[in-house]
Amino acid sequence: MATKNDADLTEIVVASKVLESLFGLKDRTIRDLADKGIVKRDSHGKYLLWNSAKGYITALKAINAGKNGIKTEDDEQDLDYDREHAAHERVKRQISEIRLQLIKGQVHKAEDVERVMTDMFEKFKSKMNAIPSKMAKKLEGKSRIEIQTMLREEIDGALIELSSYNAQDFYSDEHIEVPADAINALGGESDAGS
Repeated sequence: MATKNDADLTEIVVASKVLESLFGLKDRTIRDLADKGIVKRDSHGKYLLWNSAKGYITALKAINAGKNGIKTEDDEQDLDYDREHAAHERVKRQISEIRLQLIKGQVHKAEDVERVMTDMFEKFKSKMNAIPSKMAKKLEGKSRIEIQTMLREEIDGALIELSSYNAQDFYSDEHIEVPADAINALGGESDAGS
């Protein structure tokens, strides 16, 4: 409930010097706060004490909330150029490192892995599906142990083929074969042990 005293407080107008003393700030900072709408001016360039104090306290609370990990509406407006630039440069460096690893064959693109694995599994599936028709005639009249042995050999053959893939199939178009002695000459690490 508003009292007569509350209404009187909202009408108090003061000079910049009063707010400087009250907030412990310089004249330029008070003017900047007024430009941002935190500190309120009247039509004559004087400052409304009550509204300015409320605005300044609210701004301090918002700043303090931001320091405590609480996001405020003004966070996006208060971006630090140097911090953002450093983050951008860090991402560019990571992209360059990944591209270098791609060229060296240390990482693979998801689509390359998907293509090679799909091809491998399709061949494996075909080989497994062919076993019954391929082995039916060969297994006629065989003993149980002979049937198990012959089937195991066919299955093992298919599994060996599946496990013996060519690593170069996973390389992307960007891959460049760099001789180990060239890497060593540049002071880099060889991938020979990888």
